[in-house]
Amino acid sequence: MSGTDAGAKSAETAAAAVPETSKAVAAAAIAAEPDTQIEAGKPVEIAALDESNNQPEDSGVRVQLTRIQFVLVYIGLLLAIFLASLDQTIVSTALKSIIQELGSQDKVAWLGSSYLLTAAPLGPLYGKFADIFGRKYVFVFAILVFEIGSFMCGIATSMNFLIAGRAISGIGGGGIFSLVLIIISDIVSLRDRGKYQGLIGAVFGLSSVVGPVVGGTFSDHVSWRWCFYINLPLGAITLATVIAFLNFPPLEGTMSEKLKRIDGLGAVVLFGAIICLITPLQLGGTTWEWNSPQVIAMFVISAVLFAIFAWVELKWAKEPIVPASIFINRTVPALLFVSISLGAGFLSGIYYVSLFFQVVFGYSATQAGLSTIPMVFGLVVMSISSGLLISKTGTYRHFLFIGPVIMAVGIVLMSFLDGQSSLVQQIFYLGIFGFGVGTMIQTRILGIQAAVPIEMIAVATAVAQTANTLGSAVGIAITGTIFNNVIVTATQDKTELMKVVAQLQPYGADVRNVLPLLSIIARTAETQVPKDAIAAKVFNETMAAATSQLIAGFNQSFKIAYLCILPYPVLIIVFACFVQQFKLRGGKDAVVAE
Repeated sequence: MSGTDAGAKSAETAAAAVPETSKAVAAAAIAAEPDTQIEAGKPVEIAALDESNNQPEDSGVRVQLTRIQFVLVYIGLLLAIFLASLDQTIVSTALKSIIQELGSQDKVAWLGSSYLLTAAPLGPLYGKFADIFGRKYVFVFAILVFEIGSFMCGIATSMNFLIAGRAISGIGGGGIFSLVLIIISDIVSLRDRGKYQGLIGAVFGLSSVVGPVVGGTFSDHVSWRWCFYINLPLGAITLATVIAFLNFPPLEGTMSEKLKRIDGLGAVVLFGAIICLITPLQLGGTTWEWNSPQVIAMFVISAVLFAIFAWVELKWAKEPIVPASIFINRTVPALLFVSISLGAGFLSGIYYVSLFFQVVFGYSATQAGLSTIPMVFGLVVMSISSGLLISKTGTYRHFLFIGPVIMAVGIVLMSFLDGQSSLVQQIFYLGIFGFGVGTMIQTRILGIQAAVPIEMIAVATAVAQTANTLGSAVGIAITGTIFNNVIVTATQDKTELMKVVAQLQPYGADVRNVLPLLSIIARTAETQVPKDAIAAKVFNETMAAATSQLIAGFNQSFKIAYLCILPYPVLIIVFACFVQQFKLRGGKDAVVAE
């Protein structure tokens, strides 16, 4: 048997042990260069897979892997991204089942907030920890903590226990995204990174959108607890592949010396600043009024703490968490603002789509999730395609202009969806939005990695991912506030609806909570029909009118809220004007392309 045949045979044997979907995704990346032949057991420089790169020793690849090692590690990284991003959206459609079993509906807002409150502040810290303690050990720590939190959620016997589990999951989840991208930057050359990070971006978008489908399916047919148990086997595969096959060069220094390198004061101040920003964004407009003293105070404290953090990093810290040197050119801050704007526009865009199909068409959570497949398709196709094109051409900047234009068109089209929209319109409009977002998900990361020296890639990647997370929180807060204000205004003169809401007030009726209110109205219409024929007729007509008015108000609010997402792609175009095209090189310093 030849060396090539032996390598192929061993790859087939090992690949048989992993899920078919993961094999297909990994195979797509490897198949990007079908003519490449590898000898069994021979180390492969990933940069050498690109014929345009004739200097593999300058590829920037820190860890050389054999083909089979690379495939298995890459599958583990894909699964890590899948489970972390799935976890952020899977709970949304399981809330009803969770409340029915655990009670404490007044605490349900903390299920999402507790995760974000621990994940967001730790995001930039993981980048620095990866430099100090090593990528592998920090990544293993993040996955283990995430798994512990998921297990706690799965066995939760009270809402408080479940919230605590979500907070612990956030401690680990806050580093998974950044660390996957950092590890990819260590095992793949910058020139080839586009096609591999394109698949990472595709998996991120896919799992973010299908999360509600999976959550609804588990809640309807198995148990809401499997929304968390599903993370355990996926995390186990990731841990096994990373521990077994990913070996980084050892870092110098004892554990005591490494601990001394941590900027403790900066970490505490940054943690406080982000928590004071995220908390009012998550609870404002629901638990707290936007003009309440605690919301205003936390925004002010957050601004003060961010200013203090900047001073600590510039004047006091010996080894800053976010060194000023990463802002070596105008491209870095520009791409950070692109990340914020993309996070705000993307999550705001997908947040109300599932709700739209449930309210307007009466779909179940599972059916509504399946209706978003065109968006998923567009996102996955363009994320992979743009990554392949970037690797082939070595240019990425133009995608930051093409993507937001397509995204803006999709936003406008989606705002016109209503109960009369055909299936063709639904597929086309959602697909356009997905195409636009897909071109940018990984382009921003590639751009920022190309713009900084190699030793700054970990920190820059972590900061960019944190910016995306903060943008998502800001975007949802703004869109949600606009939606709530519009629906209150649009329904306040609807006589039948206001009458029904007033009567159902003891049951928690609120026009801002459209889906629960529709359920209350439907249940009341079935169980409280008057025995008198005339009264029953009036009752049924009132309930039907109230339902129609609420759906009409939702449609109006949906349209305006979506049109208010338009500034985000416009901002991306503006910030993209400041982004420079750097050579996708493997050398030490960033080089602007001629």
